[in-house]
Amino acid sequence: SDVDSREGYIYWITNINIERARLDGSEREVLIDSIIEGLSLAIDEQRMYWIEKKLQNGAYQLSIESANFSGKYRKTLYIISRQYMHAYSLAVSKDFIYWQNINQVGIMQLPKNLSQSEPRKLFTLSNSDCWACHRLVVKYTTNELILGVKSDDGLQHQNGSNSKSVSICQNYCLQGDCNVTAEGKPICSCKAGYSGERCEINACHKHCLNDGVCSLNEENQPVCQCTAGYDGKRCDISICKDFCLQGNCSVSIEAKPKCRCKDGYSGERCEMNVCNNYCSNKGVCSLNEEDEPVCESTSESCN
Repeated sequence: SDVDSREGYIYWITNINIERARLDGSEREVLIDSIIEGLSLAIDEQRMYWIEKKLQNGAYQLSIESANFSGKYRKTLYIISRQYMHAYSLAVSKDFIYWQNINQVGIMQLPKNLSQSEPRKLFTLSNSDCWACHRLVVKYTTNELILGVKSDDGLQHQNGSNSKSVSICQNYCLQGDCNVTAEGKPICSCKAGYSGERCEINACHKHCLNDGVCSLNEENQPVCQCTAGYDGKRCDISICKDFCLQGNCSVSIEAKPKCRCKDGYSGERCEMNVCNNYCSNKGVCSLNEEDEPVCESTSESCN
């Protein structure tokens, strides 16, 4: 997984797609739907890079793809030739794309501007090193990390005679406004419906159960609109629970509980046994083939 701390998203792959969500787990979405072998974020470009596996004419083809952080403006940068197949564990720097290759047993490098037509093997790994290396990581300098960040009051980074300034509030509050305390620490004023030190907690996140829809009331508290068949502040109560005493419950068109009683029972909640007090003089009650009560005499007559 990779994190875009500027916008407050975490990105990850599941082998069959690329997904992202907010840091509190909300707003989860699928960005790319395909077989993915590796993913890397280029924060300075606001683009993501990945290795994609496609079935073409009965054989798999690997390619290096790129898109913005929303999965749009997608580009195919390089079709990986068969000699470099079995590629995975991709990483990017400012100018280059890197990946690990199994059958070449090494780390491959390709310029982003595609100034060379084929990748270059940087070095060879032993088989044991190769299988132990599950992910490539490109380390940036401080100057590269702050490149493109707007200047503001706060933390300063000196670079020779030039200086760049990065606010300690920059992207600190995920859903709110940031201020700097007298002690020089960032503090957040969260939007309605959010809380937490960085406003990372959505009040509606997992609040309503059973597909209930969450919204905020006038006091900015989460309230639920429940789907048919559920009730309670969090839609956590099934209206069918313990409703039918001797039968099966379902939800009617009017969103009311409705019972289908077992043989020998009736009533709105299947609470009535049709044999109850049906036979007089100690007669024994049972159901016939039509599920109607009938009496069997004992030593005394059955009225």
